[in-house]
Amino acid sequence: MTGEYWKVGTVFLLNVRQEHSLPIQIDVGSYTESVTFTANGEYLASHNNKVVGVWRVEDGEQVASTPVPALNDMGWGVSSVSVSKDGRWIAAGSRGIITAWDTKTYEEAFTLKVVGYWRAGRLDFSPNSSRLVAAFSNWKAIIWDIALRKQVHTLRPKKFLNDSDAEVVVIAAKYSPHGDRIATATHQCIQVWDSDDGRLLVVWRPVRLEDVGVFWPNTAEVATSWITDLLWFNNHLFVIDKGESDAVSGSTIRQLDASTGSEVSQWLVPRAHHSASIAIPKHGEFIVYNAQNTVSFWDTSKHTQLALIQHPHIHSIALSPDDRFLAIAGDKKIAIKSISRVTNSIPLSSLHPTFQEPVIQIDDAALFAWRQGHLANADALLTAAVRDSQNASHDVLASRALVRARLQQWDAALVDADMPSVIGYIAKSMALVGKGERDKGYEACDIAFERCHSSHGNFILLVKAIIVFMTGEHQDAISRVDDLIAAVLFSSICYVVQAYMYLLLGNSQMETSDYEGAIQSFEHALAKMRHQTSRPLFVVSLISGWKFDDLDIMIRRRLCEALYAAGRTKDAVECFCKMEETSLHGEHLEWARDFSKRSFKTLKHLGDTAVNSQRYEEAVSHYSTALSLNHPSPQDVLVKRIKAFMATGCWKQVADDANQLIILDPFAPWGYEMKHAALHKAGDYDNAVGVLEAMLSKLAQSPDPDVQQHCDRYISPSSTRATIRQIVQRTIRHSPRVLINTTTGRLHDKVEQASAFEALLVFNELVSSMTTRIDYVRIKREVRQYFRYVMLSHRWEENEPLFQQVVHITVYDLSKSPTHDKLQTFCKIARDAGFNWAWSDTCCINKSDHFVLQEALVAMFRWYQGSAMVIVFLRGVRSSSQRGALVQSVWNTRSWTFQEYIASKVIYFYTEDWTMYLDLKMPNHKESPEVISEMEHATGVSAQQLMALRPGLSSIREKLRLASMRQTSVVEDAAYSLLGIFSVTGIPAIYGEGESSLGRLLAHVLAGSGDVSILAWTGESGSFNSCLPAYITVFDGLATSHLPPPIPDAQMERIITTPQSSSLDLNVALILYDRLNELPAPWFAASRMKLSCIAFELLPFSQSHRTRSGCVYRADTVAFGMVEIKTRHDLSRMKSLYLVHPWLDTLLEREDKSNVVVEEDVVPPLSPNTDDDGISDIEIDDDGEFFDANDDFSSLAEPVAARMVPMDRETRARRLVAYLRQPFGALLVTPTASGRRAMDYKRVAADSLITVQFQGGVSLADILQNVRTLDVL
Repeated sequence: MTGEYWKVGTVFLLNVRQEHSLPIQIDVGSYTESVTFTANGEYLASHNNKVVGVWRVEDGEQVASTPVPALNDMGWGVSSVSVSKDGRWIAAGSRGIITAWDTKTYEEAFTLKVVGYWRAGRLDFSPNSSRLVAAFSNWKAIIWDIALRKQVHTLRPKKFLNDSDAEVVVIAAKYSPHGDRIATATHQCIQVWDSDDGRLLVVWRPVRLEDVGVFWPNTAEVATSWITDLLWFNNHLFVIDKGESDAVSGSTIRQLDASTGSEVSQWLVPRAHHSASIAIPKHGEFIVYNAQNTVSFWDTSKHTQLALIQHPHIHSIALSPDDRFLAIAGDKKIAIKSISRVTNSIPLSSLHPTFQEPVIQIDDAALFAWRQGHLANADALLTAAVRDSQNASHDVLASRALVRARLQQWDAALVDADMPSVIGYIAKSMALVGKGERDKGYEACDIAFERCHSSHGNFILLVKAIIVFMTGEHQDAISRVDDLIAAVLFSSICYVVQAYMYLLLGNSQMETSDYEGAIQSFEHALAKMRHQTSRPLFVVSLISGWKFDDLDIMIRRRLCEALYAAGRTKDAVECFCKMEETSLHGEHLEWARDFSKRSFKTLKHLGDTAVNSQRYEEAVSHYSTALSLNHPSPQDVLVKRIKAFMATGCWKQVADDANQLIILDPFAPWGYEMKHAALHKAGDYDNAVGVLEAMLSKLAQSPDPDVQQHCDRYISPSSTRATIRQIVQRTIRHSPRVLINTTTGRLHDKVEQASAFEALLVFNELVSSMTTRIDYVRIKREVRQYFRYVMLSHRWEENEPLFQQVVHITVYDLSKSPTHDKLQTFCKIARDAGFNWAWSDTCCINKSDHFVLQEALVAMFRWYQGSAMVIVFLRGVRSSSQRGALVQSVWNTRSWTFQEYIASKVIYFYTEDWTMYLDLKMPNHKESPEVISEMEHATGVSAQQLMALRPGLSSIREKLRLASMRQTSVVEDAAYSLLGIFSVTGIPAIYGEGESSLGRLLAHVLAGSGDVSILAWTGESGSFNSCLPAYITVFDGLATSHLPPPIPDAQMERIITTPQSSSLDLNVALILYDRLNELPAPWFAASRMKLSCIAFELLPFSQSHRTRSGCVYRADTVAFGMVEIKTRHDLSRMKSLYLVHPWLDTLLEREDKSNVVVEEDVVPPLSPNTDDDGISDIEIDDDGEFFDANDDFSSLAEPVAARMVPMDRETRARRLVAYLRQPFGALLVTPTASGRRAMDYKRVAADSLITVQFQGGVSLADILQNVRTLDVL
């Protein structure tokens, strides 16, 4: 019984050759041109037009079906199939391509292509399977080197030797048995080539006509031969010559000498067709040939037909490598027939086709002793039998002669062998050879062969071969048995005897340390081994003393030892593992245990050595072989193999091995750790986390304190998940409440946003990767990368998609309209740019929820500032627009877009047809010189100043001035669009309140900042408070026109050091300074403002006149001289009026409140303090700047204490006096009775600036007397 592993998919099958019921019919499904057996004869390969199939010979079951790839639109057209001699490859030829598959996996191994789409003819592998030759219809045969996957030679057969241009179709190419030559066949010529260098060696053609250049039927002459197939046998070629195309008489089989090209013989056979083929068994005594509907067997020496098989529409035939089976391929079916059944009636030679042992006449007791090797006892028993018999038969004496020959009693054996019998001649031969008379001994066997019954002939020849072997002529003996095997049909006994010969030969080679020679001998023995328990073999054992019991085990044992001794431990173990453990007994079992132990230790050492040299694949091979030995404690080697697999990135194998470790020791962490690492590296993060959780659960149950301590190293996945979720919440805390998922188009609130992150592969990857330490930096990086969002900046239009329209559908499902298209295109651009989230004020704010709306109004500036990118949609600006279109665009006039522009870090401007504005290719249009120039022109502010604007109470007047240039659709938006810029949270949005919204905003900003420059305006007072304007447009001018002009340092130095300054009443100046410095900053109680100032009452007006826009009043005052006031109010009806100097910060040289940097803008110091969860309070934003993670920017900052210029109190007082002499813009107020207080005031709005200056006659005491705090309504 022989076995070989074949892999089908992922299932390994051990196929055992055995007798089975034949014939077998295999349904191929469609037309097939060729059929072939695999190298071991147990499988059959064939094809149809598109698929190569493999079937088991034993039962006809299909084990593989491999489609052949089409090279072009001409289709597949599979025309041939071949199997390599080593059984490794199956190759198929089609148009312009050869495809090969691995016979173990049936996966495609390689393809070999040729230029053009020519049809491949028959293929053949070289005997060593290193090369492949294929015939093609484009007049050539190509030889490929399989290892290099490249052509090494191109053979171009010619029609005639002297015509280099007449190329013809090559139908077949075959390697010679030794692989040194290749024979090619065209329809009219056989040529033999050197396979190494491609030289043409021999040419044979059956007809010698005048060379006509071409042979096609339209020429004047037509050749009279038509070759369809050829094959090698030793140094001969057999060729099918179909003859002329119109011939009906028959075809010819021609036998050629491949060395000379001469024809050795020929004989007529039935008429062939275009696909006729031939096959020949190893003994070469007959040839198998197929015509249209028959398969015939022909004697190769007598040229007579021996047998005939009928079969319809035959296209191809094949013999199995062991000559046991014949495959016949028809149109759609393949028949497998037993050769022995076909050739039972064929006389192959003069030898009888079976074995029959001669009679050994012996009683049971003697036979038992003989069998047990007790030859002396057997001799005594046989001698007693001879003595007790009056007329002992020659058979008994022959048996004793044989025993005495075994005992090396040569002379006594010759005396007993004198009586003629088969056993007698054999005993005589052994005795003569034992005495050194070799030739006479051989002659005794020859006489036995000639004189004895023919049925014993084969047996005698076999015994003679054994005797020859015993003389030391090993190869001669083995060759003799080969001849018997070739001649005898049922030759299992010959195989067994030859296997034993190889075993003995290998043993002798082992004794001389010729391990490679011994390996070859043992491998030959294994290949020859057959399970045979016939009586002839028993007789052979008695004659030779050879023990055939457990022969297969003994051969494998010796082969294992030879391989081990030669340093081929891996091969030795593979051989060892093929031994059936259940068949081992006694000494075999003890040997197996010892061999397994030795090999395991050696392989482990070899694997370690390979790992140290970073030869990981080699190490894996050694460790795998060691583990195949089923060692009782394989954990150490299993761990080593896992580490080697890790080094090569074989994560599936790591996981499989780790599973084995877990099974072996479920309370040890190593298996779990390695399985987790493998699954993590393979990207199976979910299962990797599951393994980690299972490990922690299992280790917690372990009673081993070391295991418990090891467990404490780990962070549970639940802890990591909690940390990630916390970071997610911190990350999205300042982002918009609702975002659009750019992939799905659906609105997600923050809960859904967080859930979306957890559904990502990276979430489980983060959990899986952090087993012993939480990497906060990486988590933050991944979370922030995912939650980057893109904002849309645009002007609202009619029919914008609102929250209620989109909340239950996707934005991509909105009906077609200009505004819907705008939203959809915006989302697609964001998605294509790699962003997961987008925001539009149209659908991402639920305006029916007052709280949500209020939050959006306040936080919108921060949202734009925190966005990764802002897309500006310029409705009305076409792609063809020139520079300047941005300035003129409607987008550039709106209040909301003002804050969106200054808040954004990265902006892309798109025209109304969604092309880049001015075709800008920069990564940030905000840095584009073209855009910068246009925005500077539009705002009158430099790009640096615009970029410097931050949310909060800094640069208040500048923000108000820029906002005054913008428009809103509703009055309230003039104020609400500034909530985010000023970071105001305490003002509810009340649409419908009108211009009071601006007053509430300015009051909040003024109270929070103390910046009285907000009062520096001319125009109409608002309804909220008379000191605050009704409309933001009043801030289009500069606040500095109201303030006392600054005094340069040099001039100030001259002023405070002049004699006049020396005569100053310093005490009063100091008191005035302290009094002003102690006054509180402006603040509000509801709409009532507390205003600290210097106020002087006006005298009655001396004159007035009316203008188109109002009245102009003049009054002569003690403090300021003549004052002119332009106003729409009738001042003559007011009982009293006061001019107010509120610019105390300027007088006291406090820092300009309009440029105060509040707490929000101060970069906090980096602190090492962290929360309990390990997350630092100080985080780093995407620009590398630090921000306070606990600051939600929801409350106004308290004013920063004024930072004074270092100087003494006296100097400050003198400088105060100097500033009091400077002109300033005064406010006009009038007392009013509120009903609640004795005196309240209202500001009387002037239409122009009231510029005044203290007269020289006004003393510091007068000024001090008029310092007060007014309640202004």
